[in-house]
Amino acid sequence: MRFSAPKIGHALLKDWRLESDILYLNHGGYGVPAITVARAAEDWRQRTEANPTRFFEETLGPEIRRNAALLAAFLKAEGQDLVFVDNVTAGINAVLRSLVLIPGDEVVATNHLYQSVRRTLEFVCERAGARLVLADIPYPVRSEGEIAAGILGALSPRTRLVMLDHVTANTALHLPVKTVALRCRERGIPVMVDGTHGPGNVAVNLSELGAAGVGWYIGSGHHWLGAAFGCAFLWVHPDRQGLVRPTAISTRFGEGFTEAFDWPGAKDFGAWLSVSEALRLQESFGEARIRAYTHKLAARAAELLSRRWSTPLGAPLPMFSAMASVALPINAPATERTAGRIRQQLRDGHRIEVTVVPFAGRLWLRLSAYLYNELEDYERLADAIMESSGDAPRAASL
Repeated sequence: MRFSAPKIGHALLKDWRLESDILYLNHGGYGVPAITVARAAEDWRQRTEANPTRFFEETLGPEIRRNAALLAAFLKAEGQDLVFVDNVTAGINAVLRSLVLIPGDEVVATNHLYQSVRRTLEFVCERAGARLVLADIPYPVRSEGEIAAGILGALSPRTRLVMLDHVTANTALHLPVKTVALRCRERGIPVMVDGTHGPGNVAVNLSELGAAGVGWYIGSGHHWLGAAFGCAFLWVHPDRQGLVRPTAISTRFGEGFTEAFDWPGAKDFGAWLSVSEALRLQESFGEARIRAYTHKLAARAAELLSRRWSTPLGAPLPMFSAMASVALPINAPATERTAGRIRQQLRDGHRIEVTVVPFAGRLWLRLSAYLYNELEDYERLADAIMESSGDAPRAASL
């Protein structure tokens, strides 16, 4: 059943629980579930509390598999190859801590790696006596070929795994995952993908990626896909499922891949089971329509900010998605402390929520564009930054 899609833009703000006075330009930060999705998760919590024994012993298992099958179909995969986890970090830990590395082995990632993933890789490599190699991808970047060359140039005979972001969290780059995976497959090197900013933001075809050499894909349900907070998934190629262990070993461990993950112990499963409602919401707008709107809006916003501030983009516009990165016109140290101060000033002084990151020696603004945003939101952001940097606001339009 298809629903009549409402008008996209500010008219949709009533369907989210965002603070009424906040200009929210950080959907990519954590995601924000629509009210209907949040209520679906709450309904599952109430059903659990009505009779926990019956829910955990009879209802839960089939409902997890039903939601997994729906999500897998959305991602062009099979339900038996996909399990739920609470967040991408948990899924990445499950894979990395199941791998067997030995002294001298190397794991390759990029210098755009998200901090929690980097720390997990460092922990796993240090424990095994292996080495984490970070491919240096320049920023701003000029082309996908430049990215692929940087990653492939970091490979060696000792490389045992390549870790890639589908879309980098801080710098908003849509990496050429399939291209790199195919080249790695030629050398017998498996690829793992951090898909935090994949599903719901860019096209994800797990069957194609698996055929290209991706062995593991860990994606978020509560970022761009729209599920409630605490929902992510782990897809594992059938050839590698016997080697992956959940971080929490529970009573059904040893009974199979899905069984081991589907029951981590008693918890609130409402977020996992809200996936079906999130997918219904996606269908009501249309996946292609969502991407067309958010990608175009992010590109127009990035162009507007770059022109207003006379600063560069982090990459050519086709390499962005519903997130984009623009250098800030602020002469200040490119540190986490400075970035945090700017974020706080925007939040408290202008009621704007957006991400600011230090990278490659300067400060960058990473914007997000979602269904409830419009171009005028970024005009307000441009003025706020100009005011903060000591310059008077200047009119802008596209």
